[in-house]
Amino acid sequence: MSEPVPNQSPEGPAPPPGRWTAWLPQPPAVVVRALVRLTVFVVLTLLLWWLVGLMVAPLGDLLLASVVPLGLAVFTVTALMMRIYEMRPVYYVGLFVNRTAAGHLGVGLAMGVAASQLIVGIQWVSGWAHFAPAPVEGSRLAALAFGFAVLALGAAGEELLFHGYGFQQLLCAFGPWFTIVTTSILFAWAHTGNLSVSPLGLVNTGLFGLVFGYAFWRTRDLWLPLGMHFSWNFSLACIGSNVSGFKIRLMGAAVVASGPAAWTGGEYGPEGSALTALVLILVLLLLWKLPLGRQPHGIVVSEPGSPS
Repeated sequence: MSEPVPNQSPEGPAPPPGRWTAWLPQPPAVVVRALVRLTVFVVLTLLLWWLVGLMVAPLGDLLLASVVPLGLAVFTVTALMMRIYEMRPVYYVGLFVNRTAAGHLGVGLAMGVAASQLIVGIQWVSGWAHFAPAPVEGSRLAALAFGFAVLALGAAGEELLFHGYGFQQLLCAFGPWFTIVTTSILFAWAHTGNLSVSPLGLVNTGLFGLVFGYAFWRTRDLWLPLGMHFSWNFSLACIGSNVSGFKIRLMGAAVVASGPAAWTGGEYGPEGSALTALVLILVLLLLWKLPLGRQPHGIVVSEPGSPS
């Protein structure tokens, strides 16, 4: 029996790709399916986010109004999408509970704290920032617990929105380069309405998106980017530094920027500093080199371009 001709099935030669689909990294059916699921995810999230926001708005707290509606909306919609479309529990989106996940969370928490405190430390040593008293209303312990809960919910909400279900659908359809770069731009754009935001602050926010997206890609779970995201915000809030334009005072102290805005970030906080850009590049290199484990299950498991 003669050998089959390459690219030829028993039914005849495989049809060549169409003019408008030849550039796709996956078959058109896979891409369409991913885009449909992404669209449903985004529409439902935005709708529920708006509805919960209407209920939270009367509380009059800008920070609460920013994080609570998003966190509740994106988690609820993620759970629905995972159950209806993937027929999997919600933790398959990258919230596994195992030893590998614990290690990723620990690395993320350590990297976020180290990066934020390194930047503020350089600013302080250089005379570009100093500490000043900042009275806390009520108990410091209560303020600390409130800040922990709100910032944890905020970090979880943003990670589920930008690196959760929708992000992973894009990974399956278009691969890591397109997906990570595109969502990083969207991550920066989502912060354009923050108080005191600057062009450099938006660039750095996009770099944060690259770091968090690549962290997911390396590990296949959300614990590493979530740990970095939360510990960066919370550690800055604990020492009284502004966080993406928000003034959060938890421990009775405040970091007051007194040097060039390009190096301190000004009122936006360290996210607007050129030091942050340098540190984030270093963090990307560390993520590239660190011997990080990888989850064997989830939405993204075996697409081309996967790290070994």
